[in-house]
Amino acid sequence: MSFTILCSFVLTFYVVIWFFDSFFKSCMHYPYYAFLEGTGLKVGIFNFSWTTTAFNRFIYRWSKNLTRILRKWFNVGYIFTIGLFLPFALWTLLSFIFEHFNDSIQIDNVFEVKAMLPGVNIPASDFWVYFVAIACSSIFHELGHAVAASQEDVQLVAVGVYVFAIIPLAFVQLNTEHLNSLGITKRLKIYCAGVWHNVTLAFLALLLFFSAPILFSIAYQTDIGVRVTELTDDSPLKDARGLEIGDTVTSINDCHIKNAKDWSYCLHVAHDRFGICTSAEYIAQNDEIMMETIKENDVVECCRKNELYSFCFEYMEPKAVVDSVLPGQYSCLKPRDMVKNKLIKCTEPNGYTCPRNMHCLKPSLNNHTYLIIIERKDNNAVLYLGLPYDIHKTVYIDQYFPRTAIISFFSPSQFEKLLRYIFIFSLGIGFLNVLPCYGTDGHHIARSIIQWLAKYFNKNGDFITFFTVFTVVVGTCITFPILIYLFYKAIFIDNY
Repeated sequence: MSFTILCSFVLTFYVVIWFFDSFFKSCMHYPYYAFLEGTGLKVGIFNFSWTTTAFNRFIYRWSKNLTRILRKWFNVGYIFTIGLFLPFALWTLLSFIFEHFNDSIQIDNVFEVKAMLPGVNIPASDFWVYFVAIACSSIFHELGHAVAASQEDVQLVAVGVYVFAIIPLAFVQLNTEHLNSLGITKRLKIYCAGVWHNVTLAFLALLLFFSAPILFSIAYQTDIGVRVTELTDDSPLKDARGLEIGDTVTSINDCHIKNAKDWSYCLHVAHDRFGICTSAEYIAQNDEIMMETIKENDVVECCRKNELYSFCFEYMEPKAVVDSVLPGQYSCLKPRDMVKNKLIKCTEPNGYTCPRNMHCLKPSLNNHTYLIIIERKDNNAVLYLGLPYDIHKTVYIDQYFPRTAIISFFSPSQFEKLLRYIFIFSLGIGFLNVLPCYGTDGHHIARSIIQWLAKYFNKNGDFITFFTVFTVVVGTCITFPILIYLFYKAIFIDNY
């Protein structure tokens, strides 16, 4: 499912909602409005929201029962947010600006910042994970505000969820008069609680992610390879001589694979050029070289044009064997037969060395084509000519093997995927909210810090107003254009 199809589904969904909303408002005016008011539902253009007071008493009682623990929790939270996370967010933002808009400046160790959209740079099939991860991150963020406010006896008016297009956002409504009557430190605890909860949730998700193989080890086996679970329709390996769903991949180009991390690493190093150690006897019996070789586009062709399964190989003289006598410069051989027993690679860093009575033969390929040998458990190896990126993009794998067929319907990989998205989106929501932009927590955090500085330097209200407006305007004018640029880049530049 592409981004265009996903947008079509979203558009259809909101058109249907708008139609029924307009119909009920015109034909069932009073009962429908009573229903909306009673349930807290509200329908708008490409958005809808739900507001309720059902959780107010529960949140207040729960926060009061854990007063001592939560008071220390939010004390640590606001110190961490202001002392560490706010400087980190500002440094990342400035580094991003310098890196993208000044080519002469190169900054290392900068976190990659980019927009993530289903069907664009993440699979559209992951939409449900995308939605749930954002919802969990947003709800946990607002829960921090609600509990911190209850700790300071600020009235919690209502809580709710607002969905704009495909993005769910939770929110809490607090009594503004109660909140503004608090001291600066108490207000900062409430404003920083959401960001603090996002950072905590992100690292909790990260901890669970790395612990997943241990947690699921009773029911699932790991470190025995990766299992092919899906091939996209445009996958170059989806044919009679390619991969099949259920195949267990054990190595790529002699790079051994035990888990999903090894799979990614082996595809990365598959860009390294290599030769295949082949016995002189095999070459003498199977060489099908033409009398004349042809060089086209810097690629030597020494096989017949109608030969589909043979490659032209170039001899790479092993440096360790000085007295080697090569039968010719090129040979036409079938690579599948060459690796039928065992793949023995010879690479340039190793000096193209091979065992005695064997020659190093390197496939004659252009700079944009790689020979990738995928070895499978209990099956023949798959040979692929192309880019490793195409395999990474079109082949979906799973590192978990169920011990019994009863649990084969569920894979911990889905749980790991959810944890990855929660980590990314929770940190992203915290990052955006700590920046001093209009309408974010950073707006109120910046104002409170400026009020604290004004009190410390004995300044009047004009000082607070000027620097608050200045900080928020600058933060908004920097952050929002960058967000627009990131979404534009994800849709129109990186996707092509």
